[in-house]
Amino acid sequence: MPAADHGWSDGLLEAGLGDAEVAAAVGWPARVRRMVEVEAALGRALATAGVVPAEAGEAIARACDPDRVDLVALARQAARAPTPVIPLVAALVEQADPLAASWLHHGATSQDVVDTATVLQLRDALDLLDGRLAAVAEHAAVLARQHRDTVMAGRTLGQQAVPTTFGLLAARWVGALDRRRQQLAALRPRLLVVQLGGAAGTRAVWGERADAVVDALADELRLTVPELPWHAERDRIAELAGALSAVAAVVGTVATDLVLLAQNEIGEVAEGAAAGPGSSAMPHKRNPVHATGARAAARLAQGEAQVLLAAAANHELERAAGAWQAEWVALPSALVRTAGAVVRVSAALVDLDVDGSRMRDNLAANHGLTASEALSTVLVPAHGRRDAQALAGELAVRAVDEGRALVEVAAADARVHAAVSPEELAAALEPAAVTALAGPLVDRALAAHDRIRTSLDPA
Repeated sequence: MPAADHGWSDGLLEAGLGDAEVAAAVGWPARVRRMVEVEAALGRALATAGVVPAEAGEAIARACDPDRVDLVALARQAARAPTPVIPLVAALVEQADPLAASWLHHGATSQDVVDTATVLQLRDALDLLDGRLAAVAEHAAVLARQHRDTVMAGRTLGQQAVPTTFGLLAARWVGALDRRRQQLAALRPRLLVVQLGGAAGTRAVWGERADAVVDALADELRLTVPELPWHAERDRIAELAGALSAVAAVVGTVATDLVLLAQNEIGEVAEGAAAGPGSSAMPHKRNPVHATGARAAARLAQGEAQVLLAAAANHELERAAGAWQAEWVALPSALVRTAGAVVRVSAALVDLDVDGSRMRDNLAANHGLTASEALSTVLVPAHGRRDAQALAGELAVRAVDEGRALVEVAAADARVHAAVSPEELAAALEPAAVTALAGPLVDRALAAHDRIRTSLDPA
């Protein structure tokens, strides 16, 4: 195959905004190989179904040699044709004997070849993406186990709220990542189906042997047969676009959490020093470079997913003019960017430095106000819910005004002292007490992770 390097020409892959292995699976060279594979399989299927002579099927298979296709020339010719299949078939006919040339591509339309080749590419790409997701979920699971009881401030609307644990935060990442794996696994049976309908989806050319041709083609390619040709119903692609967008959303959330927690003012996590130089101008910086790359790639993936969703809504009648063609670029790009985002966030997690001491310090630096909910809770039996909350709020304001810890201010207040002893108060407001139920939640999440991992990776 001449010009073998003429594939996914995107320098940003090297800049970390994509996945080179996935790009190889969905790029132009792979697309051509898969289209040639479909043409060869169709020839054999036609022979199996008795539509063409057996020797014609073998002759077609021999003519379908992807290594003899000039990728650069084919790309130029495809730019002047409605689909790349037209110049591809012409190129294959040139290298075929008369018998193969007379039957090659018999009854098929360009979309049959393009869509089925795309499905073959998707099978490879989804295998790779699932492996990436499995790895990052496992990295997050390791963090959840290691930091099951590492107390930190939970933050809502950008403010310290109540204590939580880093293990619980990581366990939430695990759950979201595992659900994305399950979603992708669930859509595979609907997605990995052959497309073969002929000119307008009627399969008229093959007559009463049409079902046999489709069944034989599916067997050749290890795909399944859908109820109907799906050339104009792009819900399968739309479903994949939604799944990829959801993966990007989860990865973007994890990456955003890492970026926020790595800020100097918070400083609770940091990417490993081997992640790369911090800044071109400021040597002191330790930038979250992998998390940053993951956020960028996730944004790009979601943009391409929107193109695919819009295209699915504009696939008119039996074949779209423009919407289908947009898939040729948007779908590979969405896969490459989604996988790239997963790879980058995986790199951020695998060597993540978690500073438990800084987490405790940040809780203390806020006068221990994250214990206000625990304070009001311990006061409820004596004061009732409304008055307990009002008293806790009053004491929180006083703690800030006086620059003292909430537990100290509360212990000195007669209304609190009348309701609870100093020892009980201190124990109730201790962050580890507030997060006592977080550990079991982490355990539950990790048990679910193990079950999901076993179901998806039985080997």
